[in-house]
Amino acid sequence: MKLKDSLVNSKIIKLFKRLWAWTCKHFDKAFYKGGWKQFVWLISFIIVIGGIGLVVSSSFEVERWRVVELMLDPGSFCDSSENGGNVLFQLTMTLAGAVVFTSLLINAVGNFLERRIDRYRNGGVAYEVDDHILIIGAGSMLANLIKTLLEKTENSRRDIVILTSKDAEEVRAYILSEIPKKKARNIYVYFGSCVRKETLDKLDAYQTSAIYILGEENEPAHDSINMKCYEILKEVCCRSQHVIDCYMVLEHLTSIQLFYCKQDNVSSGMLRLTVINSLENTAQRVLISRFYREGEFYPALDRNGIHVSDDKFVHFIIVGMSPIGYAMAVTAAHVCHFPNFHSGGLRTKITFVQTGIRQEMNFFLGRYDSLMKLSYWKYVNFENPSLNISSYPDARYTPSTADGKGFLDIEWEFIDGGIETPEVRNYLGKCASHDDESELLTIALCDNDPGTNASTALFLPKIISEKQIPLLVYQPGGDQMLRVVKDTALYAHIFPFGMKTDAFDIHFHERMLHAKRIKYLYDKGDKFTNMPTEYELTEGWFETQYAFQQSNIYAANSIPFKLRSMPHKENKELSENEIDIMARTEHNRWNMERLLMGFRPYELSERIEFKQILASDDTKAIESLKTKLKETKIKLLKHKDIAPYEELLDSSKKYDRTIVKNILKVLQNS
Repeated sequence: MKLKDSLVNSKIIKLFKRLWAWTCKHFDKAFYKGGWKQFVWLISFIIVIGGIGLVVSSSFEVERWRVVELMLDPGSFCDSSENGGNVLFQLTMTLAGAVVFTSLLINAVGNFLERRIDRYRNGGVAYEVDDHILIIGAGSMLANLIKTLLEKTENSRRDIVILTSKDAEEVRAYILSEIPKKKARNIYVYFGSCVRKETLDKLDAYQTSAIYILGEENEPAHDSINMKCYEILKEVCCRSQHVIDCYMVLEHLTSIQLFYCKQDNVSSGMLRLTVINSLENTAQRVLISRFYREGEFYPALDRNGIHVSDDKFVHFIIVGMSPIGYAMAVTAAHVCHFPNFHSGGLRTKITFVQTGIRQEMNFFLGRYDSLMKLSYWKYVNFENPSLNISSYPDARYTPSTADGKGFLDIEWEFIDGGIETPEVRNYLGKCASHDDESELLTIALCDNDPGTNASTALFLPKIISEKQIPLLVYQPGGDQMLRVVKDTALYAHIFPFGMKTDAFDIHFHERMLHAKRIKYLYDKGDKFTNMPTEYELTEGWFETQYAFQQSNIYAANSIPFKLRSMPHKENKELSENEIDIMARTEHNRWNMERLLMGFRPYELSERIEFKQILASDDTKAIESLKTKLKETKIKLLKHKDIAPYEELLDSSKKYDRTIVKNILKVLQNS
């Protein structure tokens, strides 16, 4: 017993146990995971067993090549007695070879192939690629973005790599369900974290032609994760040999507002960033690009345009102060500016309708404080009219006007009541009865619940269907059900929007080009002659403060509305009077744009003082004031030109005039 205990506790036995345990652990792990380690084990077995066989073969009177033959071909054992030598030894080598080559080798190869297939299926295989497109996240824009990219000739053979933290097989199946298999042959899905530098390195992010940071669907911290991913990409792409265009999607309008406050541009040396808000993108697709489906477009808010002599105004009613409702309202406010405001005092009206709207209204008033101080707005409560509010612009900022509503050409209305209440239905019916007479009515159903929107669309006052008032219905889950009724004559005016499969605005890149051209017009002013190449336009674009980049984008978005309002004919120049009318309209748009972006006006008394100094001959005072105004504009987002057009100096008016005079050149060859 003592001998047994001493043997068990001996150092040699303990060492052997540890060695055996280590071998078992690593052997099991290697053959479970697959990959190159299992082949290392296989080769090790061959070397050990074969080596021992070769060393001792002479002792058993067996030739060394015979040992190799027996291990490779167990069937050759039949000739053992004829070849001489110890038959038992030959049998041992045959069995060892059968185990190693027949069992372990087949298992290793099969395991390797099985694991390889599993890794590919689960998005674990990364290939050596360059000049590819990297899409990070499988968010709602994915399918439509890929379709748009594949329409470009230069991308037909380019690899598209998708990095996702979702189930890779599900993402791959979704892509194949949306995109023809032939076009999807160069699309690869990789599973991993977008905030790990090792993953982005593995996907050769620094060798891409473009990067799109979409993020995942319903991600709790979507915007923060995307921003973190961008920060890591800047580090990864610093070794790139060329500049990479990077597009980052943010979900919340507040996130975009935060970018307006940045005094510098967030783009790095090798990574040029363009920020896209998913909600704005959806609204712009509906109201600006207007592309619904092949051969069909969303109706324009201004129909065929509002001209200087027209006595109609745009009335946009939004049911539901949801995030998409905000985006639709803000997008409309950016573009709905028309020349009959100066000739007839007609303002675009944006109306929100919601039960218990007071809280959301107060939030809206606080969020756009500078805008609402200069705007006319009213709160309507049909059940208790004593609560109604009519708010006029702050007299400190606006000169007196005939109607007291200030110099902005958009007014706001907040109706406290459900769409199902008789009072609200009567209001909608009354507005519809005036359509195409005194107003151009469009209704957007923007409740967070798509089912509520769909049912509401079918049971609005009959006059809305009879007069075919455009009805935009938010349906992020898909428009298949509403297409059934839309194809009938009675409900042809219903237009679903916000579908996730169509979430990326296919005209986005085109509008970006227009924005860069508008910036060039602003920079050149009276010295403008011709548009340079796209490459030249891009040079200074990414050095511009983000707020001013967006300013040019919003100006580009308004071009279709301007063209419908202008009395121009092809190859016919505008008269000086026509230029002046449209320049006033452009300045109205610019006022609204700046206020929506968070810029603040100076008080009227301050603006008068600034104008006197700038119009004087005091060079020193002028330069000092210009420096002060520039610093305040960048740091505090205050602008002296948020004012009526009549207040502006000619040096400020020239920007509006330049845009109007050259608007057709912005669109050339695009």
